[in-house]
Amino acid sequence: MVELNQYYTSESTSFLLASMLDVENVHSCLELSAGKGALIDPIKALNDNIRFTTVDLDGNNTDKLIEKYPDDIHMCSDALDINLNLEANYFDLAVCNPPFTYIDLSDNYKSILGQDFNFIFNKSSKIRAEVLFIIRNLFFLKEGATLAVIVPDFIFSSYSLSKFREVLFSRFTLTKVIDCEYKSFKKTEAKTYVLFIKKIEPVSVDNSVPYFVFSSGNIKKDKILLSSTFIKKNKVDNIGYTIFRGINSSKECRLLGEPFHHNYAHVKDLSNVYYFSNSEKKTNFKYAFRGDILIHRVGRNIGRTVILDSEYVIISDCVIVLRFHNVELKKSFLDYWASKKNEWISNNQKGTCAKNISINSFKNLISSLR
Repeated sequence: MVELNQYYTSESTSFLLASMLDVENVHSCLELSAGKGALIDPIKALNDNIRFTTVDLDGNNTDKLIEKYPDDIHMCSDALDINLNLEANYFDLAVCNPPFTYIDLSDNYKSILGQDFNFIFNKSSKIRAEVLFIIRNLFFLKEGATLAVIVPDFIFSSYSLSKFREVLFSRFTLTKVIDCEYKSFKKTEAKTYVLFIKKIEPVSVDNSVPYFVFSSGNIKKDKILLSSTFIKKNKVDNIGYTIFRGINSSKECRLLGEPFHHNYAHVKDLSNVYYFSNSEKKTNFKYAFRGDILIHRVGRNIGRTVILDSEYVIISDCVIVLRFHNVELKKSFLDYWASKKNEWISNNQKGTCAKNISINSFKNLISSLR
């Protein structure tokens, strides 16, 4: 059963999504993880003859939907229940804002993946709920029908799900993408996308797909090469520097009773920091040394950067350490970081609940500076 990781759809996003749909000949629409039904009104405004079938795990949501839309069908149930009482290949349209979360990969969920997707996750103990909701929606759609699904950045652009996207967009047709601005959904700062997926095999994975950027009420149209959504991660050469992150939480560091560097709010950006310690280094902790660049990789002050001026200090798992062995490369990085850090972070931060920046993103940046 999927827990209630509810990030409700904003009104502006709901109407934008609906405006991108062709609903003239739609008679039935499925909404799994319906929440408060934010997507229903905009679609009914375009075609009042559409009959919705909603499924939601939250009984309060279901009761409100029954009261507001008495002519439609509303089910209080787990949308990922393999025995869900819905007919396969039935619906003309599906819209979905699924939970943004990881869940344990049970045998029931493996049956949802089926032979087309199981091999991708056969070594995984957990899976993104969004992956299962996408596959589940497509199962209930008629051939040629469309799914409009809202997903966080991780689903559309992460390296770890590249193979999933490759298989998905080789079997079904991605017809367009909406790139939504941050904070488009309540309770999350995640960058989100709306994917429009048609239940029909694509002509080619080398085609370009319409790509709409939605920001501050404005829409810009562009194109994206479909195959670019599943390009494999290249091995990045990290000669000339070492990069790593801490492995212990701030609580574990604090219990040790020694100084440690964490993503503290009080430290000044691009300053030097000094920690006094006369004890021997401990095993099972990561240390930064004099001259290392310490970067806050997560939190409200994401990207805040200091240079260690003491002999060594423990670092928490909220900190990335850059240790340059090449003086010129270090200078190039610091020059770039001093002038373009905020822009780079804005383009490279990820995350659903808390934004973060990855080690691989830094590797790509440093490689570009050579």
